[in-house]
This record gives sequence, C-alpha cells and structure tokens, in this order.
Amino acid sequence: MKKILSTIVILAVMCTINAQKVNETVALYGKEQLNGFATNIYDVPLDVVEGAIVEKFENNLNLKGKKNKGYHIYLNQPCQTFGEARYDIYFTTQEVGKKKNKSVQITLVVSTGNQNCITYSNDPRTARNISYFLENINTDIQAYATKLKIAELNTLLSNLEKERSSLEKEQIKIQDKLNKTNDEIKNTSNEIEAKTTEMTRLQEKYTNSHDPEIKNLISKNAKETQTLQKSQSSLRKSLLGLNNDLDKIRKKIIANEKSVEQTRHELKEMEKKY
Repeated sequence: MKKILSTIVILAVMCTINAQKVNETVALYGKEQLNGFATNIYDVPLDVVEGAIVEKFENNLNLKGKKNKGYHIYLNQPCQTFGEARYDIYFTTQEVGKKKNKSVQITLVVSTGNQNCITYSNDPRTARNISYFLENINTDIQAYATKLKIAELNTLLSNLEKERSSLEKEQIKIQDKLNKTNDEIKNTSNEIEAKTTEMTRLQEKYTNSHDPEIKNLISKNAKETQTLQKSQSSLRKSLLGLNNDLDKIRKKIIANEKSVEQTRHELKEMEKKY
C-alpha cells in the first residue's frame, strides 16, 4: 500500500485551509509575460493543490486540457464559472517560501484568445469571477484531500483484509503441524511405554535363563528406547516452537482486527465529509 504525499497531514489541517488574498500578477509562460492572478495556499502539499485544481477544471467543469511549459492549459473552451465567453485558461503551481512560511502559489491566467488576458482594468466582472474562484479553491482542495484519504483508507483496508486472510491460513497450517506433532508425541510415548514393558519382561526372562540371545534383545530394546526418547525430546522442542509461533500469529490477528476496525471507522467518518 506505499503514493501521493501523505493526506494524513492534509486532513489534520484541512479545517483551517484558507486561500490567501488574490492578487493580480504577471506570469511567465515560456518567454511570454501574461497578466494573471495568484494566491497562496498554506499547509497543503503541492501535488494535492495541483490535483484539486485539475479535478475542478476537468471533472467538475468538463474542460479538456493538456500540460505545456509547466502549465495546465485549456484552450478555447466555455467556462461559465468565469463568464459567457470562450476562454484560454492557464494555471501552474509552485512551492514558494521556506519552512514555516512555505506555501503553494497558484497562478491562473485567463484570456479570451490571442493572449488577451483578463484583468480588473479590461474586464472587472470576469476578473472578479476569477478572483472568487481562487478565493474559494480551498473548498475544492478539502474535497480532493478527503477523496485521496478515502482512496488511501480503502487501499489500506483491502491490504489489511488480505493480511488477515494470510494470517488465518498461516494459523491453520501451524495448528495442523501442532496437532500432528502432538499425535507423534503420543505415539512415541506409547512406543516407549511398550518398549519399557517389553524390557521388564526380557529382564525377568534373562534372570531365569541367562540366555545370550535374550541379552542381545535387551541391548537392542535399550537402544531403540533411547532413540525414541531422543525423538520425543526433539518433538517436544518442536511443539514448544509451534506454540510460540501460534501465539505470535494470534497476536497479529488481534492487532489486524483492531486496525481493520479503526480503518473502517475512519473511512466511515471520511465518507461523511465527502
């Protein structure tokens, strides 16, 4: 689940996102100087600000754009947000300032064609509409940040559910091994018990007869019993390791369940805001 700059930071300050005062500016588009408008957004990553504006123009206002010379451009298209004409729209974003004063500057140029850029001097009504658009872009940024967070949470939830499935499969495998090991320990104990009983019988028989063949059987029985005891010791060590592994898996499953519950709650809250 690694991505666009963390929206957790965005959402922490989302309620206080404010567009600064909109100013008229001169923008550099390639080698051309164009009259436009600029504002600064604080406490939000550049790619989130840029993504929010692209979504506003392309998804909400249905403009068809491309990128050129560092600008997103939308040529000869109607945009009633600004006015009744067809417009050439250019915008770019860049980080300005340092540390505490760092912000994302939005530069927006709107023209009626042939680089006839809108200003308060030549078209105050449209200029006011452009300023209003920038003054209220924070609402779109908040919505876009929430959308990103929802997508992030959905991805996280999906990954957590996959992790849960994997953990449960691992738990079953370990439990199966543990059951098999317990069965092997039980069978080995039964074999040791049988060998012990047989040893007692052979020793009694040897005491009465001192038969060399019986003595050989006693020696063979002792070696086999010793081998079984070593095997049982090894199985018990394996059992201890399997129990530890099972305990770790169970703890991971519990932690996973808490993460899933927390993520679902957070997702529900985000969806209320969107």
